[in-house]
Amino acid sequence: MKESEFVRRLQLEVEHWHDEGLVDAALAERLLARYDGQDGPARSRLAVALSFLGALLIGIGMIVFVASNWAVIPGAAKLGGLLVAMVLAYGGGFRLRYVGESYHGTGNALLFLGVLLYGANVFLVAQAMHINAEAPSLLVLWAVGVLPLGWLLESRAMLGLGLILLTVALGGEAAFWYDSPGGFCAVSLLWGTLLVALGRLVPRLAGLAGLGAFVVLATLTLLADFGLSFYSSPSAEWAYLAPGGKLRLVLLGAVTLATTLALLFRRGQEPLERGEGLVLLALAVLAGGLLVGGGIDEALLRTGFNILLLLVILGVLWVGYERREPGWVQLALAFFALEVLSRYVELLWERLPMEIFFLSAGVVLLGGGLALERMRRTLLKKLAERE
Repeated sequence: MKESEFVRRLQLEVEHWHDEGLVDAALAERLLARYDGQDGPARSRLAVALSFLGALLIGIGMIVFVASNWAVIPGAAKLGGLLVAMVLAYGGGFRLRYVGESYHGTGNALLFLGVLLYGANVFLVAQAMHINAEAPSLLVLWAVGVLPLGWLLESRAMLGLGLILLTVALGGEAAFWYDSPGGFCAVSLLWGTLLVALGRLVPRLAGLAGLGAFVVLATLTLLADFGLSFYSSPSAEWAYLAPGGKLRLVLLGAVTLATTLALLFRRGQEPLERGEGLVLLALAVLAGGLLVGGGIDEALLRTGFNILLLLVILGVLWVGYERREPGWVQLALAFFALEVLSRYVELLWERLPMEIFFLSAGVVLLGGGLALERMRRTLLKKLAERE
C-alpha cells in the first residue's frame, strides 16, 4: 500500500476511534501529526498546494511579461529566455525532488512549472514560424511533452494537464471536421469511453476513468437536451463527412473498441469490471449509431436519450459506491440534479406564469439541494464505513 493511501485510511480510522471513545482528541491529533508531518508522499497538502500555486503564478507571470513586451523583446531573446527558464525549472525540480534532502512537493511544483514553460515555448516557436496559434495540433505537441514526463514521475498534475490538453485538442478537431451534432457527439462519446477503459486497464492511469465518466455524462446530457434535431432527416451523417473526418473517426473508434475489448476479456476480472466493459462496449456502438442513424421520431429519441442518461447516471453511482470512489458518487449526483433541472425547465417554462415558475423553481432547487446533500453525505458515510 502506498504511504499516501495509508495516511488517508489512517485518518478515517482515527476518526472512528475518536467517535467510539477509544482515543481522545489530543491522542488523535498526535497520531495524525506523526505521519502527516513527514516528508515524502505523506507531506503536508497545504505546502504542496502553495508550491503548485506559486509555480502556476510564476509561469503565468513570465508568459504575460513576454506577451506584454512582445514588440520590444527581440525574437531570440524571447525564445532563449523561456528556454533557459524551462531548463532551470526542470533542473531545480529534479534536484529538490531527488538529490540530497528531498523536498518532494516543491520539486514537483518546479517540474510542473517546466511543463508550463514548455507549452509557452511550443506556442512561441509556432508564432515565429507563422503557424496559427489556435491550431489543435499545438495542444497535442504540448501534451506529447507533458504525458511521458508525467508517466515517468507518476505526477497526477502532469498527467491531468496532458489529458486536459488532449481533450481540448480533440474538441477543437471535432468542431473543425464535424459541423453537425452527430459527429461531434460521436467523437466525444468515443473519447470518454476510451478514457474510462484506459483508466480501468492501467492502474497508473486510474484517474482517467473519472474524466472519461464526466465526458460520457456530458455528451449524453448534450444529446438529451440539444442534439436531437439532426435526426429529423432520414440521411445518415456519415455520407456527408469529409475524408479527413472519416479517417479520424475510424482511428479513434478502432482504438476505443480495441481497448474496451481488452478490458472486457481481461483475465481474472471481477463481475463489476465485466459489467463496466459491457457498458463501455455499448457506448462505443452507440457512438457509431449517431453517424449512421436517421429518420427516427424525435419524441422517441428524446425519451430514449433521457432514459439512457438516467441509466448511465445510476451506473456511475453504483460503480462509485462499489469501488469506494466518492468522486464518482458526487459526479453522478451532480448530473442527476442537472437532468432534473433540465426536465423541469422543459416541462414548465411555457406552462406556468413567469413569477410562479421562478418561485416554484426556487422551492424545487432548495428542496432538491437539501435532498441531494443528505443523500451525498449518507453515501459518503457508508463508503467511509466500508473502508
